[in-house]
Amino acid sequence: MSDDLIGGLYPKPKHPNAPDFVIGGLSINVAQFREWMKSHIAANPGEDWINVQMKVSKAGKGYAAIDTWKPDAAKAEAPQQAPSFAGDDDDIPF
Repeated sequence: MSDDLIGGLYPKPKHPNAPDFVIGGLSINVAQFREWMKSHIAANPGEDWINVQMKVSKAGKGYAAIDTWKPDAAKAEAPQQAPSFAGDDDDIPF
């Protein structure tokens, strides 16, 4: 599977001296990211969100890729309806 790389977005691992609430860093090359974003918007009109996966290459460098997973509408379960208890008063012991 090929990754849809996000240009100009570079994840960084957590620094060893960083506090526990820090999970990592992110560097953005504005010029590269701007160009990538322009092309992404042109190719995906009407999309309001981009889901991103932060990954590590085999060489140990961080990179960002688009998470293209979408739920399968055909497999999505219909919301369950609450059971109706109308007319079941005869079973109440009080």
